[in-house]
Amino acid sequence: MDGSAEVIKNDDFCSKTCILYEALEKKLVFEAYRNFCDTVGKDVMEYPDFEFWYYRFYHGDMEFDYDRSVDPAPKNITDLPVELMYKIT
Repeated sequence: MDGSAEVIKNDDFCSKTCILYEALEKKLVFEAYRNFCDTVGKDVMEYPDFEFWYYRFYHGDMEFDYDRSVDPAPKNITDLPVELMYKIT
């Protein structure tokens, strides 16, 4: 990884700027995430976090300092009721 990628990796504002660029280009979110990981590194940000920032920027919300800790915890498939899980499988 070159020096500029290290700067992005270690600076939250720079990472979000890269995500903003991808959103402004209107790339598909997973394609944008792959580009981000290929450029900066796979250990910089998990996909759900990338997706969160991507869609905020994509929909015009440019607040870089948003505090995600005030949001409810994201749900995952294991949070579904057992009855619904049986219907899915």
